[in-house]
Amino acid sequence: MKKTLLFILLFICCLSLSAQSFKIISYNILEGMKMDTSQKKQKFVEWLKHQNPDILAIQEANKFTEQSLSELAKSYGHPYAVLVKESGYPTALTSKYPIENIEKVNEGITHGFIAAQIKGINIVVLHLNPHDYQRRRNEIKQITDKISKKFDKKNLLVMGDFNSFTPLEKEVFDNGVVLSNIKKAQQRSNGRHNNLINGEELDFEVQQHLLDYDLVDVLKELEKKDPKNAYNIIPQTYRIDYIYCSKDMIKKVKSGLFIRDYFTKKYSDHLPIAIEIKL
Repeated sequence: MKKTLLFILLFICCLSLSAQSFKIISYNILEGMKMDTSQKKQKFVEWLKHQNPDILAIQEANKFTEQSLSELAKSYGHPYAVLVKESGYPTALTSKYPIENIEKVNEGITHGFIAAQIKGINIVVLHLNPHDYQRRRNEIKQITDKISKKFDKKNLLVMGDFNSFTPLEKEVFDNGVVLSNIKKAQQRSNGRHNNLINGEELDFEVQQHLLDYDLVDVLKELEKKDPKNAYNIIPQTYRIDYIYCSKDMIKKVKSGLFIRDYFTKKYSDHLPIAIEIKL
């Protein structure tokens, strides 16, 4: 009898472990979460505690140091943290679990990117150049070259602010509003911005490169599977924040969406993306 009970308990434990879910959030927090002026970013911390992600990928971790990021991460339950650099608009990664096999890449990359592993998941956190489409193209090729050497496109998540558009949503731009706005921004920049091909066309090459590289746009795939829930997954306007994954990983994705709530409406000019995967 005792052996039977022990077997049942072990079986239940195995089922529980096999169904373990991971919540991952990618968030451009706007210049170090500057809109949260509370002491030690407590509003941001409270929001993160409520969301309870296992992994947080950050873009625009401005003014953070390795130490201050580590202290902030510990306050919302992440004892592990990595910052790509301590200047400019750095990317960062925090986690409940050890962050291993870490590479910080800044050479040739405007804001830097992090490549690392957490619980067997291969992760890249990026923030591509916001002002020059040619630089974005070069950066994404450099990143996929690193992926090929480091991860071989297995158990892979690539996330962050891509500052570019997906060719899978070209219809969003048919009204010409985004094109017109980018043209005006380029004129105001006095030649500092180069976001249009020949000054006239939107560039979809960055995202096309990822699709040709056999990565999957996670939210787009979820939208296709659940068209009735499409608005809740992807905004109907254009987006520049994405989570891509390898084809083996998409099978493990349980859910995903842009988080729209009281906090995200106020504290950044980007919406965070949350996905849940089953390990």
